[in-house]
Amino acid sequence: MLDYYQALDNLIDQLPHTDITQIPIEKAHGLLLAQDIYVQHNTPLFDNSAMDGYAICGEENKNWQIIDRIAAGDSAQKIELKNGQAVRIFTGAPLPKGATAVLAQEDTHQEETQLFCQTPTIKAGQNIRYCAEELSKGSVLLEAGQALVPAAIALAASQGYATLPIYSPLRITVFSSGNELLNPTQALSDGKIYDANRYLVLAWLQQLGFQVADGGILPDNQQSIALALKNASQNADVIITSGGVSVGEEDHLKAALLSIGELTLWKLAIKPGKPFAWGNIEQTKVFMLPGNPVATFVTFHQLVLPALRKISGYNRQQAYPQAIQAKALFDVQKTQNRRVFLRGILSIQNNEFCVEALPNQGSAMLSACVKANVLIDVPPEQLVKSGDTLTVYPLTDEVSSRWKQ
Repeated sequence: MLDYYQALDNLIDQLPHTDITQIPIEKAHGLLLAQDIYVQHNTPLFDNSAMDGYAICGEENKNWQIIDRIAAGDSAQKIELKNGQAVRIFTGAPLPKGATAVLAQEDTHQEETQLFCQTPTIKAGQNIRYCAEELSKGSVLLEAGQALVPAAIALAASQGYATLPIYSPLRITVFSSGNELLNPTQALSDGKIYDANRYLVLAWLQQLGFQVADGGILPDNQQSIALALKNASQNADVIITSGGVSVGEEDHLKAALLSIGELTLWKLAIKPGKPFAWGNIEQTKVFMLPGNPVATFVTFHQLVLPALRKISGYNRQQAYPQAIQAKALFDVQKTQNRRVFLRGILSIQNNEFCVEALPNQGSAMLSACVKANVLIDVPPEQLVKSGDTLTVYPLTDEVSSRWKQ
């Protein structure tokens, strides 16, 4: 069995990025830029006024003669200022030749065509936005790997990009496995339970913006499972299953995958989550999660999400789950031979990160997952005493961004 960190390294290093495609800029929010894009036009495109006021020639003068007017969108090519001359100008309007500064409107007064400045000093170049002072044509505008947040999209649009090169959004199909499972619309009967894992994974993926398909519940039959997986692989980049991957006589997923594809990894030295496995059906990646709900929760967050980030275009460092060091406010008095991920609450006390372990840590007890904002990493064969420093992993973006501040 592999330790968690060795398995995560292997997983991240072996997964390629998805294909690159062009997407309309209005649909690119939240996606990842796949290639550098470059400045197509100097910014500003021409020398222009930073405010409403007057463009002047000769900042050492006491007054200037107003000879013209230039608004945003006008051409200034036929206007050339000589010393002692000025033009009325508006924000964003091009500067005429010979302009040495722009006076803010509120710093001036006018008597017929004569302009006077009410401030004691005038600085050469004041209130002028010079051509290419922000961006120079041919330089990198946005680097590959940039998340296309609203500001990045606006910057690309300001340079005339109608489409952007992005890593193709992943198409993911999600299955649960087991004859005991029911959908919430069905009535309970002896020996049956409601499926939670599929809804957990579907909700998580939808929240992250992936293209998700619900594959339903797979029966405990190897041939039926193999057919369903093969069919799903025709239209999915990734297949995620839960249950049916352990060593019992009714656990058929591993054998089904081996009959139509390849198994890369099976069994991890973690708790919960030991029977995690992954492989592929031709180009489609397959991640098989354990059946216990908390084991699904842990392995999905700690292994599948990093894998999906890597495939989606993130680099190695970006793909890894964010880790925070925190002081334990609890004890673990019995060692385990596997790495344990406890559900916990991270807080700040006396200006330091502190973490408490929640009750109900059983692998079938989802209630602790609802309350938790972190997973707590307890290494194998290690006791924990209150005050020890432990690694924790935030479970939500909200918690992650808060601790970064």
